[in-house]
Amino acid sequence: MRTIIPPVEKLAGFLPKNSRNDKTLNVLVKVANFVRHIKTNAILHFLSLHIPFTEPVVIIALVLLILLIGPVFFERIRIPSIVGLLLSGAIIGPHGFNLLSPDLEFSLLGTIGLMYLMFLAGLEIDLIDFIENKVKSIFIGLASFFIPFVSGYLISRYVLEYEVMSSWLIGAMLSSHTLISYPILGKMGLVSKSIVTIVVGATIIADILALVAMELITNFAQSGFDIDGILLLALHFALFFFIVLLVVPRLARIFLNVYEGNLGVQYIFVLLALFISAATAHLLEIEPILGAFFSGLVLNRQIMNTSALYKRIEFIGTNLFIPFFLISIGMLANFNLYLNKPHELIYLTILVLTAFGSKYLAALVSKLIFKTSRSEMNLLFGLSTSRAASAIAIILIGLNMGLVTEAILNNTVILILITSISSSYITQYSGKKLLVDDNNFTSSTKKSTQKLLVPVANPANIENLLDFAALIKTDNQAVPIYPLTVFTNRDNNVRNQIDEKQKKIVRIIESMHSDIPFETNTRIDGNVTNGIVRAAEEIVATGIIMGWNNRHTPFHILFGNVLNNLLEKTNRMLLVIKTPTSLREVKRITLFCNENAQFEPGFTLWLDTLITLSRNLQLKFSVNCTSRMTYDAIQKYMTKQNTVKYLEHHSELVNLRRQQKSIIKNSAAELLVFVNARRETVSHSRQFEHIMNNSISRFSRNNIVIIYPEQ
Repeated sequence: MRTIIPPVEKLAGFLPKNSRNDKTLNVLVKVANFVRHIKTNAILHFLSLHIPFTEPVVIIALVLLILLIGPVFFERIRIPSIVGLLLSGAIIGPHGFNLLSPDLEFSLLGTIGLMYLMFLAGLEIDLIDFIENKVKSIFIGLASFFIPFVSGYLISRYVLEYEVMSSWLIGAMLSSHTLISYPILGKMGLVSKSIVTIVVGATIIADILALVAMELITNFAQSGFDIDGILLLALHFALFFFIVLLVVPRLARIFLNVYEGNLGVQYIFVLLALFISAATAHLLEIEPILGAFFSGLVLNRQIMNTSALYKRIEFIGTNLFIPFFLISIGMLANFNLYLNKPHELIYLTILVLTAFGSKYLAALVSKLIFKTSRSEMNLLFGLSTSRAASAIAIILIGLNMGLVTEAILNNTVILILITSISSSYITQYSGKKLLVDDNNFTSSTKKSTQKLLVPVANPANIENLLDFAALIKTDNQAVPIYPLTVFTNRDNNVRNQIDEKQKKIVRIIESMHSDIPFETNTRIDGNVTNGIVRAAEEIVATGIIMGWNNRHTPFHILFGNVLNNLLEKTNRMLLVIKTPTSLREVKRITLFCNENAQFEPGFTLWLDTLITLSRNLQLKFSVNCTSRMTYDAIQKYMTKQNTVKYLEHHSELVNLRRQQKSIIKNSAAELLVFVNARRETVSHSRQFEHIMNNSISRFSRNNIVIIYPEQ
């Protein structure tokens, strides 16, 4: 073996003459032998690695290498990253180059990825949209189950001529689907779309029915029709829903509030809640993916999409755990079987056509009934056509019971690979079409970039002000929120005051653990009003947020002069908020507005702001107007923007003063929003202003927002 280590004599030749002695040569000999020994051992150890790799460190290193270079490579050749991960799994798997085997370590990571995928689907779902469209979800879920279930049985029994029980199991397998391409929608920003929420709900219904059908089929195959087994399964589901839907959210609410700001502890708790829910389902003989989904659903209200905790949950899942699951699915594919048994290729083709045709027919029926667009129908088809976890579970159980053959299992694996790849392409294509349609729809109402200016003075209220600004901020992460401090004195000590105030604001921002950018501003001006107005003009602010948290100081006394001066000197939208408690405690939003509010120039701006707040708090808001025309204008605009789901109900109040006691409760769980107006504008009313001031004084525990629309 050739060595790059030079002879000791040559090394000695480079030494000074007076140092060429036996002691030096002995040291050099030892060093050379040591280096040679390390090099030889490293080569031998590398050559001794067996294929497939069994060392956990090597397995993880190889997979991480795929995760690093795979997406870049596949994007260059215009293949979705999800498809690339599935193909990578097939290449390195036991039926490809056999670099990895589905051993304990890798299957564990794949299982975590699957649980994470379902958990994120539940966590990201828009609960308001889900409840609003529950009828559609139920119908589409039933259609997505029954059409493939019946089609799969008929094709398997009478075309492929499988046994009766095998045919029923294949029908159950085809009726399920897994949201493999769901991460694609996350990158496109489409997860909040109504059609996506509907499909997520339909997925759960279809998978539950598929798993229940599997239980009934296997029970019937073992012991005939067993009513006790059916009742036991119903009892298990009842116990599961009690634990996951009632116990877990209460524990989460307490724990996340106690450890607010400690992201590490909160994240570990979220993972614990996820796997406790999945383990509970497993112990009750229910598929663990349902436990993972429902754990995300019950934590949805506690973990807002704008929070730093949510960002970290999503980041780790989409970049680490979920890719492991996708690779593990690809590793199951065995294409060599079709070289030995060519007739199985015909069976596979028929099975794949049945899988696609039945799900497409379900999407088409849903389109005809609910009048959805073609892009939405294609998106529904794309999301629901992929199979994975439930399909494998159903066929594996059938294989263990002797109801299906290994050839059917392999056809199922290849079916999963084909449908998952197709699902990625269809979802990506239809998602882009949906984005184009939305852009064409909203192009006529193009809005200016949202910029929020937050003047801060009282350190006790800064966090609540910035938290409110984060809740009404749109998804544009490139634009920061601008906290502003105004100083009116110009003495030599003002520099120290500025530095001290800036440090306080920075500490508060850091304690929020938010991923939203903040850009602090400081101004020295003759008075506070001029400083705020000039700062608003410089950044072209769309909204100025001011606030107080004192329960007892009257609003008109605390804000009289400053607010009146601001309203006179700027035409920007002003939001004055009272936050005696955290906005996270709010459970109900009530809007009060006077007649003719729809004729203010800033009508759509404040309404969009309220809709964003409702979306982030996952709450609807009720509207109370003194005019039916104003309510109709609100409803019409929200319908046009596809946000009417956040509108709860309407109360036409001719006499607001008389009925406000029955509407408002003195509670921190209620947020009151008053749309006031500048004097001498079309919607200004002294009576409405008087009622608003009385409400603020009377309901001291409520969080309150007063909006002065842009002029």
